Amino acid sequence: MPSTSKKKTNATKPHGEDQVQTKGHTPRGLYIFSVIILVIIVVTFIGAPVVGKIGGTGRIVFGSFKGKPIEYIPGNYFSQQKDLLAEQLRSQGDQKDNLEAQVYQVWRGAFDRTTFHTAIVTLMEESGFHVSENRIDENLASYPAYLENGEFSEKRYRQTPLSERYAIRKTVRENLVFQAYLEDMGSIPLSSKEIQFLKSLASPERKVKYILFPFTSYPESEVQAYLKANEAKFKRARFSLITITTGKKDAEKVYQRIEKKEITFEDGARSYSKDPFAEKGGDMGFRYAYELDSVIKKPEDTAKIFSLGKGQVAQPVEASEGWLIFRCDEPAIPADFSDPEVKKTVRTYMMSFERGKIEDYLLGEAKKFKEETKTAPFEVLATKKGLSVKETDYFPINYGNSVFLKPVSRTDSALSGAAYRESFFLTTFSLKPNETSDPVVLGDSITLLKLVDERPVKMEDLQVLEVYLPFIVQRFTEENIQQFIVTSKDFKDDFNSVFFKYFLPKQ
Repeated sequence: MPSTSKKKTNATKPHGEDQVQTKGHTPRGLYIFSVIILVIIVVTFIGAPVVGKIGGTGRIVFGSFKGKPIEYIPGNYFSQQKDLLAEQLRSQGDQKDNLEAQVYQVWRGAFDRTTFHTAIVTLMEESGFHVSENRIDENLASYPAYLENGEFSEKRYRQTPLSERYAIRKTVRENLVFQAYLEDMGSIPLSSKEIQFLKSLASPERKVKYILFPFTSYPESEVQAYLKANEAKFKRARFSLITITTGKKDAEKVYQRIEKKEITFEDGARSYSKDPFAEKGGDMGFRYAYELDSVIKKPEDTAKIFSLGKGQVAQPVEASEGWLIFRCDEPAIPADFSDPEVKKTVRTYMMSFERGKIEDYLLGEAKKFKEETKTAPFEVLATKKGLSVKETDYFPINYGNSVFLKPVSRTDSALSGAAYRESFFLTTFSLKPNETSDPVVLGDSITLLKLVDERPVKMEDLQVLEVYLPFIVQRFTEENIQQFIVTSKDFKDDFNSVFFKYFLPKQ
């Protein structure tokens, strides 16, 4: 960490403050201005009565890190970041549209920055980092609220209330701690081996041709075969439902009242059910068997429900949440593959729950294609099979699509996930000229690759990359630290609940 400075100043400086408990007051002019801004925002978005909820200091606590509040107080770090972000937004032009979303954006951004600032200061202090009183005094000597004609004014300093002086001193100390972190982040040493490793990723670059076997090309005949083997899943019937969350006994009581005709099913749903269908008397429309399988605990219970005749009510069945009482409104009908809706449903189901089956089939097709390239050119074979041959731009081993290296081609959405697939780079940069690759899974497609060309990167471009390497390291280090902070058990994020409490417009 950088050592704290002990330079002297000719101006008279404060020293030896009594530590007074404070609510975070700031210089009077700034305080009044900030409160006015706060009041305008609050009145605009939630009405004048809520101003009283915030209190006279304008203090709002949005969360904490290791018990330290992440709070808005007029003039503090959070407030300064909020003002900076608001000014950036204003400078972009007319911001009248979607004002509520913009207010959220500004305050959330300020919260995120303050969270990082608070966490870094806390962790630095826990590590034993210390800022000397002399260093704080030197910075206070140039603090705007204490200046008069560009010079430190002892009179202004003495006229500032003790609580306010303490708050300012605390802010200055925290800013110096944070500044030390920034200085250290900007001076991370790099070894020559690290630099050489990055250069080896940047050069050489390769260009490849490729064809795709998209999951959408999975044959209709295979979908139909799956339906025939799993017909029970795709039966559908129309039901009404009552959901009881207070236990089996309560569910049985409601069921008995319906059976004895003490109440209608619709009245039972409106009075006792706890689900989205209650207001409609329980009507949940048509449902496939697999949909009920996903919530009913025992498969045999689903089968019983689908065997009901029109108007019949089933005894309560146990579900993942509570107990369910079903009434059959339209008896079950088998799946008809000639119905376009059924075709679409079965394919969608397979994409969600049987991806492995689709993937295995297309991998097999891709392997057959590769085998056939031994006797026919890649491009000719693709044309015969109705497959499009596409070509990438030159790209290096840029895992994660770092902005500091040339990206994998974005001309085809099917390659959008390629940069995050280790297997893609291993395959691409292992290819020999005119060799067809093994199949590579990319999202919802299987791809085969063929090397087109390889070229080295110019020396001057590699030298530019070397200059930017410290920024690359700093960026990823900061991202790792930020991830550590926001996933820490010591971080408490109440932003949304607090924000909407104060800023959500009245309906």
